[in-house]
Amino acid sequence: MRFAEILDQYHAIGLLRSALRTGRVHHAYLFTGPSGTGRRETAWAFAQALQCERYAEDACGGCLPCQKSERRVHPDIRWIEPLEGRQGIGIDQIRELRQEAAYGPYEGNYRVYIVTPAERLLPEAQHALLKLLEEPPPRTVFLLVAESPHALLPTVVSRTQVVRFNLVPAADIERALRVQFEVPPARARVLAALCAGRSALAARWAQDPDALADRDRVVGWLGRVEQGGLLAALEAAESLAQDRDRLQELLDIALLWYRDVLVERHAGDDRLVVNLDRREEIRRLAARLPPEAIHRRLEAIERAKAELRRNVQPRLALEAMFLQFQLHPASTAPSV
Repeated sequence: MRFAEILDQYHAIGLLRSALRTGRVHHAYLFTGPSGTGRRETAWAFAQALQCERYAEDACGGCLPCQKSERRVHPDIRWIEPLEGRQGIGIDQIRELRQEAAYGPYEGNYRVYIVTPAERLLPEAQHALLKLLEEPPPRTVFLLVAESPHALLPTVVSRTQVVRFNLVPAADIERALRVQFEVPPARARVLAALCAGRSALAARWAQDPDALADRDRVVGWLGRVEQGGLLAALEAAESLAQDRDRLQELLDIALLWYRDVLVERHAGDDRLVVNLDRREEIRRLAARLPPEAIHRRLEAIERAKAELRRNVQPRLALEAMFLQFQLHPASTAPSV
């Protein structure tokens, strides 16, 4: 992993490049921000750059330390994560870390410990880590990765350099995907919209041929509901409800789909359509759905999202949503 592979977190990466360039590497960093913005990837890239034989502003990617770092087998880069079957990072893991760190790097420039997710550090583990941060061993760097500093002890946060990661505008992600990853324009637009500002997620999707499988699945079910009536609606609710943990994301995809239908109905402008690679389907559906029916679908999806946040049983919420679709059906012939 290299800084060059991370999309649009220029401020965060600029701080780390400066540390590498000047040799003023802090003993502890806290990477905070929404998931999917590149916190974990940047920690990995920084750890690799610290071990790189060329030791410039980014890892070279070709030297032996870089190759070991890329494969996660470098002996001086340790990932501290919850052990299998445990909910948090325990004090026993931090005690083991402390014993290791006392001996210094084995073969690299630094010993680097990536603690992720840092908000899963148990209270006693945080206190043990605090002692290390107060008296850090030489040539040792701690990289803590968390969504928010508020989940950590203030004394832990105060002994780190906080590096913030932000959500990125869809237009910037779309442009980066096209330039940096050479993603075709239509696909770049969809990925940029679906990632909801999470640039690292967009970068992963750019290299995954199945990245749009969720979109295609949701749109497929929506199409069957539009054509098949109540039975198709019940089947769609049953199928989608099985993805309970990801339902909010799937419903966001449905919102984008009907938002495109509404845009097509009112404007017909390619520049405003997200699902540009499925433009013909959008045109056909827009021709069959009156504006009121489109608005009712958008309202029903938003209502289902709100009910899921209140822990309503997923299948019931989805059935109620699709029932609203049936109350405002598409016409069998194109609207005039």
